Amino acid sequence: MNRGRSIAVHLSLVALVIAGYVIANEDKAISFAMLPAIKTESAQTSLLLDAATSGERILVVGEQGHILLSDDQGASWTHADVPVSLAITAVAFAGTDDAWATAHDGVLLHSMDSGASWQVKLTGIDVARLSVTAAEKQVELLEAALEQATPETREDVEWALDDATFAVDDATAAIEEGVTTPLLNVWFANENDGYAMGAYGVFLSTSDGGSTWSLDSNRLDNPDKYHLYSMTRSSAGTLLVAGEAGTLLRSRDGGQTWERPESPYAGSFFGAVAAADGSLLVFGLKGNVFRSVDEGATWSSINTGSQRTLLGGMTRSDGTIVLVGSAGAVLSSDDNGSSFKTIPTTGNRVYSDVAVTADGRLLLIGFGGVSFIDSNAVSGGSS
Repeated sequence: MNRGRSIAVHLSLVALVIAGYVIANEDKAISFAMLPAIKTESAQTSLLLDAATSGERILVVGEQGHILLSDDQGASWTHADVPVSLAITAVAFAGTDDAWATAHDGVLLHSMDSGASWQVKLTGIDVARLSVTAAEKQVELLEAALEQATPETREDVEWALDDATFAVDDATAAIEEGVTTPLLNVWFANENDGYAMGAYGVFLSTSDGGSTWSLDSNRLDNPDKYHLYSMTRSSAGTLLVAGEAGTLLRSRDGGQTWERPESPYAGSFFGAVAAADGSLLVFGLKGNVFRSVDEGATWSSINTGSQRTLLGGMTRSDGTIVLVGSAGAVLSSDDNGSSFKTIPTTGNRVYSDVAVTADGRLLLIGFGGVSFIDSNAVSGGSS
């Protein structure tokens, strides 16, 4: 599947492009998307894209800056105070009260009260500045490499240096307006170490709880700048990033270095989950699911009996894996992803993510907002 079609498929499901302008005083145009999110009664049934839980607190996020929270297992929902009306694409907890969310236009949001209120941590202009810093560092490394280059390697280094120099110019030019690249996911290993990723290979990291961020895209083997959609970590500590066009990236040293294992599939992976037995699963277009038992080095195809595109997934505390996606797809595995059974749903909704409430029910989100499945439906069986 070509790159254009891939982003059209995924972003149509995980993000709604926000457009339009309002005119403020003194004839100055202000982007509607950068105004505080409007708290509407329809938000619970609107397009929702991701969910996260911490204790009793459930957060769901979606279009037009909607972030909703519930402390009663989804019986009622309250609007968070959100400073932007951009599509919120993902949300994650880094601690009991510490939460992060990604949005369009390179925006990264932070909450210190379990998602009740949010502040802008990074904008597209900030990401552009980080891009300049990363590009300048790459130029320095290549200039040093050129001094040590042999006649056989000099030409390749010179070409790479030219590309890096152009990258500095492009990044510098983008600072004035900021990048418009949507951030698509955020993931924290603990309170300090976190990652945010997005379209065109954007990959941000922090090691100080989000006080500072760096752009690490140049450290990834992703020369075509494929979109990065999801991230997980195995019980052995292997970090795995899944993305467009079969992109798989892994780190076995806590993110210090990254490598690109051979991918089993050329189509896009929209999600990755770690199983309770230490194995890893990636999933995406046309219901494709692949499982690795060697930290992502090799992969085997899993026949789920469904060709519906899968967009989100999770591993429950009891080890059950649940994957969700288009046309009402809900798949469940109780053998660490070796096999799956189909959970019947009605209405053919597109589900973008799944979470578990405190009473064990599955909370599904996507087009049409929030819905639930009883926990008894997700136990036992195989595909």
